[in-house]
Amino acid sequence: MKTLRDLIGVERYLDQVSGALRHVVRELGPPVVGALEVTCSDESELECGESFQHEFVEHLLPPLKTGARSAFRTGNLGARYEIGSVAIAESHFATPASRDAFKVLVVKINGHVSVCQGPGGPEYGPMQRYEAESTACGALHALLAGQRLPALLELREAFGSGAIDRVAALLDPHRVPPAYRYVCAALVGARLQARRAEDDIRRHSPQTPTVYLVVPCVTFNRPGPDTELVVGFCQIDGRSGACAVRYEGLGDDPSRYRIERHGDRLRIADA
Repeated sequence: MKTLRDLIGVERYLDQVSGALRHVVRELGPPVVGALEVTCSDESELECGESFQHEFVEHLLPPLKTGARSAFRTGNLGARYEIGSVAIAESHFATPASRDAFKVLVVKINGHVSVCQGPGGPEYGPMQRYEAESTACGALHALLAGQRLPALLELREAFGSGAIDRVAALLDPHRVPPAYRYVCAALVGARLQARRAEDDIRRHSPQTPTVYLVVPCVTFNRPGPDTELVVGFCQIDGRSGACAVRYEGLGDDPSRYRIERHGDRLRIADA
């Protein structure tokens, strides 16, 4: 897992992240690999999906049709993990070859934030979309602005889980630097949605022995090639019946993030 561990909190090109995932899964040596990809509905996430397809899915997943390999995908406002998705995806990839051995199911969850060049350097949150000013992630912007939509109610519930008001922390300039507010919102959102997936995995009995790798990430939507930051990873070994869980990476408290800028790239850590 060192290849993946070294990516935590560091902005890289999209293909580097998907390539590292491919390397890690190959090291585990499963005869079968499946994937569940969760992204925001925003059209700016096309690059992220294409990179995962070309650098991971097409190398490792079984063919669905002649010459076609595909991840199980969900896309919605705010890249929310939909309860029950793991059970369906796991059943799809429970092929005969995995019954007497095991499979790896990668659950990749991508929040996102836009980046544009301002007078003082990179600005996070606003973007030029179709020659007009816009925001990304629009769902997270709406959440922090206090808007009310069914999807935002679900996001608000996640951001308040564990009796912690993360929205209040994000809006407090003494706890989260306003310049990085939307970066932190995307990091927190990806980690919280990954935790929903982890909880769902613990409740699920796989049809064939499965090692799950849950990887929350944040895409940086740029005018040029997009970049990506791995928030962390959780390995859940369900082969023996009882799930052995190990998470490494950033937490979900935005006030604890330490953000450094190296040129137009970020490096993020916490305690």
